[in-house]
Amino acid sequence: MFKRTVAICLSAALAIFIFASCAQKKEDIYQEIPAVNVSGEAMRQTVLYFEDDFGFVVPVMKEIKWVEGIGAAAVSELKANPDGDSEMEALGLNPILSENATIQLSIKDATATLKLGKGAIKAKDAADEMSKVAALVNTLTEFPSIEKVKIVQAGTKDKLPKGTDISRPFTRFDLNVITNLSEDDMKNASKVILYYESESGGVIVPVTKYIGGSADPFAAMSELVRGPGCLGLRSLFPENTKLLGIDVDKDGVASVNFSSEFAGIGKEPEKEARLVKCIVLSLRRFDNIKDVRILVDGNEYKPASETAMSDNFVNVIE
Repeated sequence: MFKRTVAICLSAALAIFIFASCAQKKEDIYQEIPAVNVSGEAMRQTVLYFEDDFGFVVPVMKEIKWVEGIGAAAVSELKANPDGDSEMEALGLNPILSENATIQLSIKDATATLKLGKGAIKAKDAADEMSKVAALVNTLTEFPSIEKVKIVQAGTKDKLPKGTDISRPFTRFDLNVITNLSEDDMKNASKVILYYESESGGVIVPVTKYIGGSADPFAAMSELVRGPGCLGLRSLFPENTKLLGIDVDKDGVASVNFSSEFAGIGKEPEKEARLVKCIVLSLRRFDNIKDVRILVDGNEYKPASETAMSDNFVNVIE
């Protein structure tokens, strides 16, 4: 696996990234689609968080065995695993914990205490260490019984080796924060959650963008079409695609209208499926949107994969 480079935009937004994890109200906390479905007698669909080769935190749904202490079992899935790393490598994803990390988990009053052995979290720098903490916290807060996570690592006290403060429990993190706004503009900024493709392996990455003005569906789609503007992520829209408009009816169906250039994506079905998923997931972040229709010059566009229009999970691995 090539040497991982932390994305420039993540480093620039580190202060925001830390603040968001500790100071936001519960209703503002980033929520991945809840993984509470049981697909088999002894399996559970569980959302886990890994890093990609550029340092972005990426949600992945994986079926894991339903066992007593499933929270600890979920965290164990984040450990380096020589037998399973080839699949992860193909996706451009990296483990969060070292191969020999020991894990103990207890839960009391909706706060999980995660005790890790010495050297469990090994990071190249402060941004990488914070990303690993975010992956652990968001993996555990996928479980309805957990609202906060206290991390304890043997050999450290209130800070991890690269300086991450672990003296207090963490609430759920905003992920992969990107903003071009000044400090003054941030006071009146709005937050949108958008989805782009990773350059490292084709997985879809959730991005928290702060924008000027109100965060509405049109603003979100405008940002999505504009692209991430960040190393390590790419837009899947065909060149020169324009957003012509968006309308949300009383039933919660969002009709998003793109220019004729959008239709060119139909020549690449796999890429089309990922782009459609990015559009749908970005729009379904809004509480008033339940379903999405894609239009091209006012005419309904039917993607080759209907699954991309309805899939709840950002990424899926076997």
